[in-house]
Amino acid sequence: MNLLKDKFTRGFFSGVAGGLAANIMSSFFGFINFTTLRFADWTGIILFGHTPPFSTGEILFALTANIGFTGFLGIVFTYIIPLIKNTNLLFKGWVFSTFIWFFIYSVTTLFKVEGTMPLPLNTAIANVATTSIYGLVLAATLGKEVVKNATENARNNFRMVPAMKPIKNNDDDNE
Repeated sequence: MNLLKDKFTRGFFSGVAGGLAANIMSSFFGFINFTTLRFADWTGIILFGHTPPFSTGEILFALTANIGFTGFLGIVFTYIIPLIKNTNLLFKGWVFSTFIWFFIYSVTTLFKVEGTMPLPLNTAIANVATTSIYGLVLAATLGKEVVKNATENARNNFRMVPAMKPIKNNDDDNE
């Protein structure tokens, strides 16, 4: 039984792969002090209702929640792709992730979520960079399965059949 044949599961794991890559990069940007808010910090602010610093347990919980959320977004992306075709999948993954980033920024600004504004330029750049990584990894991991499954489906659904009836031998050809 191959779990990745299931579209829902395939989308979730592709989203988790993208989320892991994005959170690693986000943590790196935090480690080198290039950003003031890592992805786990954004999630922690929403979950716990207070600004950083967070305890180790809070960060681990927020990181787990963030990766679960990116898995959910992977499911959404997987179900959107058939509606818009799977050509240029990397570009579509990047557009999808950038839209989500902008939407989240807009919501936190609209509701004036403490700790998320004002943001320095470095943090915005770091966040859009990690968001881009998420979208590209999501699309790349999903793309391998999309192409593989499309090939399998084509092989299973299309069979070679003659286009016309065989031509009977004409008695004149035997002379």
